[in-house]
Amino acid sequence: MTRLLQFLSCAAAGAIACALAMLLSYDFFTASNRKVPYSYTQFLLENVGAPRIVIDAGSSSMFGIDPALIEQAFGKPVIDVADNGSIPLEMKIDRLMRYAREGDTLILPLEWVYYTRQSVPQDFTDKTPDEYAAYYASQPLADRLAFVVRHTSLHNLSDAGRLYLRTNLRQVHTARIQADMAKWPLGDRKDDSRRHAYVDGKSCADYIAAAGTMVSDVAWAAAQLADLQVKRHIQVYVTWPAVAGTDCYFLKDNRLPIADEARALFERHGITVVGEPADSYFTPEHMLDTYYHIDSAAARVRTERLVARLRDAGLPPDGTDNTTRGRLTVSLAAEAMQKLAQGLSAELPVQFTSGQARPVEAK
Repeated sequence: MTRLLQFLSCAAAGAIACALAMLLSYDFFTASNRKVPYSYTQFLLENVGAPRIVIDAGSSSMFGIDPALIEQAFGKPVIDVADNGSIPLEMKIDRLMRYAREGDTLILPLEWVYYTRQSVPQDFTDKTPDEYAAYYASQPLADRLAFVVRHTSLHNLSDAGRLYLRTNLRQVHTARIQADMAKWPLGDRKDDSRRHAYVDGKSCADYIAAAGTMVSDVAWAAAQLADLQVKRHIQVYVTWPAVAGTDCYFLKDNRLPIADEARALFERHGITVVGEPADSYFTPEHMLDTYYHIDSAAARVRTERLVARLRDAGLPPDGTDNTTRGRLTVSLAAEAMQKLAQGLSAELPVQFTSGQARPVEAK
């Protein structure tokens, strides 16, 4: 019995040591790999300072919102940092918890999959050494340990190490940021040429997943966002994703049950929910390559409706003559980009004060 206990103790100690070694190695490599962010949207999130309006969700909001119209309406810099709906909700919230700043306004048009699915796709894990390194790093220590134990492999660790050894990785990231900034300076991605559908024969309802049981992560997310509102004086608005197609929603008494359930949950936590799913539901001719990607004409209509709903909910303009359409954000992003290109620290955020940009030391 003594030998068995010794064996089990040694085995447990070995497992713990391996897990800690994996965590420390992954932390070290990914921290280096993200010194210059992989993506332009992450660059905006890190380098455009408050007060700003931040739009975050999956790719539906890359295509389905016109940030320039929101900037024009409210007179604040607007950055669209939405990226991919396959990124777990928990990590979406963790990233906001890390990078949201006092005075920010968050607009979250989360896709329906965030309400009905709860998983960590392998494709996401495989990209954490580089593209999604900021998501990995935004997790608390205990969550990072759980992530490397449950999801990462030696293959992921070797990828992180290989990228760490690339001497030109910062230059590659910088070039990507510059290219994306030239095309999409506010972070959104409008591309009406993507008209070929890639939905694998699925119906709209099956693809968007706007029905079913709400996953437990949503209640956790609501609590975290409520805490963010109180502690950093951030205003959070939840709204609905853009969708184009036929028979996308199964209604009950002319209501979408999952939306009503989500609204009640967020409002219990003091989070404002604006609009109805119908505000961002469009006919099939506005669909691009998936039901979640709408064309620029629909995006404009959807954004105009969203602006009206935000005004109704009490989001005020800044009181200036709001004649700019994206120029505030472009100016701040350009100044941060200039500093990066000059080799200065990409961790020096840019602060927005009375229409002028100035660097401030990160705290």
